[in-house]
Amino acid sequence: MSNLLISFACVCVCVSSYSQQLPYRVQLEGKMNDTRVATLKDIGSSISYIALETNRESLLRDLRRVIVTDSHIVVWDYQRVLLFDKMGQFITEIGRRGRGPDEYLGVYDFSLSFDESSIYLVTYGDYKVLEYSMAGRFLKSHNNITDNVPKKMLPLNDNLFVFNPDNHSEYHSSFQHSLIISDLQGNIRQRYKNQHKLTLERPGLVMFGGSSFYSFNGAIRFREFGSDTLFTVTERGLLPYTVFYLGRNLMPAEITVPANARRRDGSVDVERLLRPYEGKYFLTSVREDVDYLYFVLHDWRKNLLGFYCKRNNNVITIRGKGFQNNIDGGLPFWPKYVYKDILYDFVDPFELRASVFSSNTTEMRKLYGSNWDNLVRLARSLDDESNPVIVVVNK
Repeated sequence: MSNLLISFACVCVCVSSYSQQLPYRVQLEGKMNDTRVATLKDIGSSISYIALETNRESLLRDLRRVIVTDSHIVVWDYQRVLLFDKMGQFITEIGRRGRGPDEYLGVYDFSLSFDESSIYLVTYGDYKVLEYSMAGRFLKSHNNITDNVPKKMLPLNDNLFVFNPDNHSEYHSSFQHSLIISDLQGNIRQRYKNQHKLTLERPGLVMFGGSSFYSFNGAIRFREFGSDTLFTVTERGLLPYTVFYLGRNLMPAEITVPANARRRDGSVDVERLLRPYEGKYFLTSVREDVDYLYFVLHDWRKNLLGFYCKRNNNVITIRGKGFQNNIDGGLPFWPKYVYKDILYDFVDPFELRASVFSSNTTEMRKLYGSNWDNLVRLARSLDDESNPVIVVVNK
């Protein structure tokens, strides 16, 4: 077990002692060259699609993230947050840009309230939390944590926010807290310091890795930048949930740039810098459903996807860009969001059309029957200017 995990347990006030057995241990060492094809039927039973309405007001240019509820689809399009119904029909844009009390300079993150009755926008530049109804009506502005650091945010319950500051970039390396819990009035209830000692103020240093911060079935999971441990966030502390053990395959979180990797213009020759670390990876993101943990590794050149079975502790790394679609023959699938154990991805309409129209329809119909016919009808309804398509996989 990592020293980081032990030190974190020493400083956190947990609901139970750290001696409590970890729920999951994901053994990744040596798995990077043992990839296999994984299929959609390994994790799901059916697939469907939601084509998001495309018009002048709803045209998406840089889709970053999607949140789904029983009745709505909320999408973050970089500087805008848009609301659609579950059929994909556009409802409204949430808020607008400006300097008024109900406006924002930019959106850094968004989330839903704990009861899913309202939408929170975490703004960039003025660092506010703005609350809107699910109809897009402005409700109130919440006092944000000061510090002037961009933050991701999730509701812990009806009364508490959890903030995950952007404290691993060169612009915010002096900020020493990776997680903050506050009430709705902005009063700090708890702060958690970085256990990974950030040293970006040291010249000639490059940092690698990523953090994880998501909610599943009402529980918030959090993994600090540079850490191999995923925690469950509670009001009283952080409970160790999963360790991702890479062993000798772990990429260092910080690498000092040697002189021979520095170009004349001061830029870094990344290939030369990382050549000695070939075969090493860092963990970039985690998602989960009731059966599996889905994770992404990166070796600075490419992503390596994998999933862990909670029932039998089996770990599989995947060959390709996701789960091969053996339900209707469509694009590979990778879960970007999970809601009530339903998996969601979003795909580019151009890629979807290209995949369908380049396939042998006769052979695909033999393999997938009416599922393939439905996919063809979807592809024909799209054009290259259409909004992304939400892919829905049921367990």
